[in-house]
Amino acid sequence: MKKLLSTIAIACVSAFSFNTAATPPVQTPCEGRIDRHYIYSPQMKDTVTVDVWLPRLYLDNPAGDFPVIYMHDGQNLFDVSTTWNRQSWEMDSVVSALAEKDLIRTPVIVGVHSVARTRVADLMPERPFKGTEILETLDREQLKNTPLRGDAYASFVATTLRDSIENQYHVLTGPENCHVMGSSMGGLMSLYIMCEYPDVFGKAACLSTHWVGSVEKYTDGYEAFPQAMYDYVKKYIPTDGKHAIYFDRGTATLDASYGKWDDKIINLVESMGYTRPDRLDSMVAPGAAHEENAWKERVDHPLLFLLRK
Repeated sequence: MKKLLSTIAIACVSAFSFNTAATPPVQTPCEGRIDRHYIYSPQMKDTVTVDVWLPRLYLDNPAGDFPVIYMHDGQNLFDVSTTWNRQSWEMDSVVSALAEKDLIRTPVIVGVHSVARTRVADLMPERPFKGTEILETLDREQLKNTPLRGDAYASFVATTLRDSIENQYHVLTGPENCHVMGSSMGGLMSLYIMCEYPDVFGKAACLSTHWVGSVEKYTDGYEAFPQAMYDYVKKYIPTDGKHAIYFDRGTATLDASYGKWDDKIINLVESMGYTRPDRLDSMVAPGAAHEENAWKERVDHPLLFLLRK
């Protein structure tokens, strides 16, 4: 009955008349199939666009055992022809190549779309900054004009969306099979959502994590935002020996500002019992910029970390 009600709810949302000019085009994968869903989030009081990528192995054997990766900025994951900058992670191609070599457990990928107007507010961790004025110092128009929804977004992904996916698709459940990955602000949210929902997400992959909070305000002397994230991680990262985390960064464009705090937080996590290579991994990609093409080139590393057989 639960599965039936969930399916009916999503079907009803999908049947609503959307503004086609504002509705992102459905991505076309090179491998597998993408299912488009429009899912109402009671936490965010908004309808969220979600693309679910089903690998060819799933289509051939839907009763198989498939872990799930939840990814942010889902509109940029599969198809360069539908993205604003004609770049994408090419997740379908990379995953399929690794699976073909029998290097990883083949996953289902759930891409949660972001919206430019609310993206920063949606992907901003809230707990590290509650009771402070840190966010007010950031040169972020989105934060000045849009209420924070980071906690609502995290709750939506961890509960409403996860329940919908597990009710509709034959996927494995439990934190050992449920992971989260993202880049930039999505890197911050991936770390945050694992800390906030350790019983749901077992591993997080954080690429080009936006430790500095703001481009314009950040200097070597401006450390309030990354320090708040550091203090949060120290207090809330799960230390039960069952979780794992991956970090990386490039050295060009915006990524060039991440090195100091990326290293500090990696060292902190390692000091708290996250041992290499099973529970912690990290890398630096020399010359890599802050863009989808760069993440595409190295996303095999976090995929191997999350899903290695």
